[in-house]
Amino acid sequence: MNFFRSFTASLGRLLTAFAAMALASGCAGMQDVSIMDMGAGTEAEDNAMAINQAIELCHEQGGGRVVVPKGRFQTGSLILKAGVCLYLEEGAVLAASRELAAYASYETDKDMSRYDSGKGTANSNCVSDKNWCRALILSVKADGSSIKGKGLIDLGALRDPHGEEGLRGPHGIIVAETRNFKMSGVRIKDASNYAILGYELEDCCFKNLDIEGGWDGIHMRGGRNILISYCCFATGDDCLAGGYWKGLTVKGCDFNSSCNGIRMIMPSEGFTVRNCNFHGPGRRPHITSSERAAREGGVYVPSMLHAIVIEPGAWGPAPGRLDGIRIEDSRAEGVLSPFCLTLGEDNTCGKLIISGYKATGASPLALSAKSWGTSRIGSVVIRKSSFSFAGDPEEGLSAKILSLPYDRWPVFPSYGAYFRNVDSVLIDRVTFTALTPDSRPDILTDSVRVFRRRR
Repeated sequence: MNFFRSFTASLGRLLTAFAAMALASGCAGMQDVSIMDMGAGTEAEDNAMAINQAIELCHEQGGGRVVVPKGRFQTGSLILKAGVCLYLEEGAVLAASRELAAYASYETDKDMSRYDSGKGTANSNCVSDKNWCRALILSVKADGSSIKGKGLIDLGALRDPHGEEGLRGPHGIIVAETRNFKMSGVRIKDASNYAILGYELEDCCFKNLDIEGGWDGIHMRGGRNILISYCCFATGDDCLAGGYWKGLTVKGCDFNSSCNGIRMIMPSEGFTVRNCNFHGPGRRPHITSSERAAREGGVYVPSMLHAIVIEPGAWGPAPGRLDGIRIEDSRAEGVLSPFCLTLGEDNTCGKLIISGYKATGASPLALSAKSWGTSRIGSVVIRKSSFSFAGDPEEGLSAKILSLPYDRWPVFPSYGAYFRNVDSVLIDRVTFTALTPDSRPDILTDSVRVFRRRR
């Protein structure tokens, strides 16, 4: 009897441990379904039906893993369901269909118009536009869904003459109106538009992703309590973009772009960047610019713009408040500017804190925090940081710039930092260095009520 009790207790502990491991993996239900069991094959022209049947089966049985084994599987759109983990084994490749008709769109009855941008331009991004909202993988109202493994999602750089800019095709992955989505480990390459597009996410995590090529890497509009960690980006457009975030932490990521590292186009609160690396020039071309140059016989030179740029309203109305923005223990090299904040008239801004930030060889724009209208930034604190910039030896350059309207400034009238319409600025143990002689001052302020500098 004692043996039986001991054995039963040990078995119970073992089953409890397995259950805990399954829950920790984010793949609830403890069930694996191989796509091969549903008829998928490496010779098939489109495995979407088989893979979607596997997803549906897992979902109906309480969740689990849909396993993509080693091999290359071409597919059209896949629809993830709640509690289902799409798991790509090492050597597995999900290859996006070359047929535009094979892609489904994100559709919702919820009013998502606050996230629309670029209306009336070649970059119109509207949720109501089914063409804009196509993707290879869609996870919509699918709480607890995930994409994991060590495989590759090859999006194939598909072009669409009826898409954005008369060029872009479907997105890679759309996650929308979903809680507890997790994505980790996989590689994504050659997105036909954004690699990952998110709308109204909550308690979600993106970890250890390798995103290469395409336009934006992760573009998220509306997010609460989001973590992006230890991801590597080498994108043609912005690595991370979007806005209306509340509690977004980005840590341990590597950003390389032929546009911006991080670009916030809608206001956010509680945004932290920690221990990240930004470096240019871009390894992958900015597709729009490079293809335009090829058509027009010009020369395309890859470069990286801002490491971090915050510009709510840059792509259309984006009212709201910015606050609690922190840049900590990060590095930038070979970028246009290490940091840029431009506040719109529809926005207010509380506190910005930059600490432990080291930027080298920025060219040619100073770090800046400003508004050009009447809106004001509350507080800017920069401490324990160092910034070096390519200098400009032109005599009298600062006065020349200041004599022009600000919208005609080629660079700032200071080489290191520029502040305008800020209530309080504190510069504490920060160095600004020009790598070649520069006649401009290192810091210049305009309409700053309190300015303090500690050496």
